[in-house]
Amino acid sequence: MKPMKHKVKVQVPVEKRGLLGLKKTVMETRTIEVDDKTYKKMKKEQKNRPYSIEEMMLYDEIFDEWDS
Repeated sequence: MKPMKHKVKVQVPVEKRGLLGLKKTVMETRTIEVDDKTYKKMKKEQKNRPYSIEEMMLYDEIFDEWDS
């Protein structure tokens, strides 16, 4: 039996050269294939990760509307 493969989108830091030759690290989204064991581990870690700044700002906007 073949092991299960899952396609997962991940954000990877990539160094890019910008205007005037300045280097900047940006986050790019890429799709990778992982096996079943790694997929389960990644899902478990995803549940326990802290919120990003963008997520916090989004939740603030949503719950501020509820308070009004």
